[in-house]
Amino acid sequence: MRAAIYARYSSENQRPESIEDQIGACRRLAGERGFRVLEDHIYADQAQSGARRDREGLGALVAAAQNEQFDVVLVDDLSRLARDNYLMLSVMAELHFEGVRVISVADGLDSDDEEATLGIQIRGIFNELQLRDLKKKTLRGQRGQKERGFSVGERTFGFKSVPVGTIQMDKKGRPRPEGYKMEIEPREAAVVLRTFKAYADGLSLTRIVRMLNEEKVPGRMRAAKGWSPATVSRILDNEKYVGRWVWNKTESRRDPRTGRRRRFTKPESEWVVQEDEALRIVPPALWDQVRSRRQEVRRSWPGGKGRRGFSRDQGGRERHFPTHLLSGSMLCGKCGATIAQVSGRAGGYYGCLGAAKGACENKMLVRRKLAETVILKAVREQLDQAEHIRYLLERVEAEVAALYAHIPETVRTKEAELDAEERRLANFVDFIGEGRGSQALGKALIETERRVEALREELDELRRGSEKVFQAPPVEWIEERLTGMEKVLERRTERSALLLRALLGKIELEPTKGEIGRPYYVAQTSLDTLSLLAPPPGQDDGPEGGSNSLRWWRRRESNPRPDRVQRTRLRV
Repeated sequence: MRAAIYARYSSENQRPESIEDQIGACRRLAGERGFRVLEDHIYADQAQSGARRDREGLGALVAAAQNEQFDVVLVDDLSRLARDNYLMLSVMAELHFEGVRVISVADGLDSDDEEATLGIQIRGIFNELQLRDLKKKTLRGQRGQKERGFSVGERTFGFKSVPVGTIQMDKKGRPRPEGYKMEIEPREAAVVLRTFKAYADGLSLTRIVRMLNEEKVPGRMRAAKGWSPATVSRILDNEKYVGRWVWNKTESRRDPRTGRRRRFTKPESEWVVQEDEALRIVPPALWDQVRSRRQEVRRSWPGGKGRRGFSRDQGGRERHFPTHLLSGSMLCGKCGATIAQVSGRAGGYYGCLGAAKGACENKMLVRRKLAETVILKAVREQLDQAEHIRYLLERVEAEVAALYAHIPETVRTKEAELDAEERRLANFVDFIGEGRGSQALGKALIETERRVEALREELDELRRGSEKVFQAPPVEWIEERLTGMEKVLERRTERSALLLRALLGKIELEPTKGEIGRPYYVAQTSLDTLSLLAPPPGQDDGPEGGSNSLRWWRRRESNPRPDRVQRTRLRV
């Protein structure tokens, strides 16, 4: 009889020689029974779980059996075919249908023997129970490591695992640390932070992906294919970047029909949650801003989990991803409908969408470029007023004063701690000088020296901070910034449109007919001077981001005092 051999081992920790041992056992049985082993039909899967159907060697074995290339399959034991009972019986049923026998060397079971049917069933159940027991023991060991503060297989972009604790040799002579802990990887963390800032500033996932790929920013996996929207989306939703590590939140189950694995959420009572501020990459305010925008953007798409089609509270895509500077920010003064681009001729025209649907009488159109030019010019004129600049500088000076108010008291507290530690250090030196030193005293001396050095460095930093005097930027600097504002807005349409929308609020266009000439629109909007003078989008850090004083401005709420909010009227 023509015989094929199948062998498998499941873990990287097992010896590759296990394959040779299994094949050797099958060859001996073939010699005893007079089978002819076909050298072209020896199949093996290395480091493959017995619960997987999509094994390369197993697939090739079944395909060859369908082509009637052998009469019997020899395995060292049935667990080599599969450890899942359903999978093992399915494979054996396929081979039986093709007229191929299966013989297990260690079990002494032959699928052609009717009396072996019960033994095959029992062996399959036993192998599956072994697999489940192994899974429980592995999970128990991992939970123990988590409770001891170590990480277990939680590789994440932005972090790296480092060995900690005592290094010991395992049974095979390989060094094994007591455990692993996560640390922030600076290069990858900078990419994560940049991704969060870009999304909070209004960039879409595809724009962020294009930016990272064009700059050839290295990732961790799939480097040849570059970044993808799915990867960026997972980064933006990952709680680990704010120091919240959740382990044992999900489990994977294999679909018996397709062989594919799917993830299912476990009960919250089984989660292991660890909060670690030392592993925070994204500041809380930025995380909340991204979460808010993620929820708003999701509402702009139809459907979702458990829903189909459009919903009543669904927003428009233009609200989050504007294509022009004034997209999604203008309302019709007649009916309150959105004014958007209704024609693409001659650079595009804005008009009332309600009128386009026959629900409004306002059929007036305005050229897109004209509307943008007039409104930006009006914004520029408002910002030229000295009163607005003066109010802005008052806010900045008050904020800086509040930020540094605590430093004098902190300096006094640290100076008192330093005096106490220096006296303690002097006492230790005196004891040792008198010959009364000991090993414990030597350790205490070293520890005290470390604390003294740390306190001195901390005091130096605090004193340097208290000596900093805030100097408001000159009016000429602000005017220069405002002069280039129009070019910046035109260069970054999507992000700039979101900024203008936040600053100007809703722009109401009221159609007006003059006594002489053609009708025109009167635009009314609120102008937030304080926020508009913040650095342009994309210039957060570095020399192009302006002086350090400007960074304080962005941390203030964007709404000025009620008496400073004003309505701006302009003719379009």
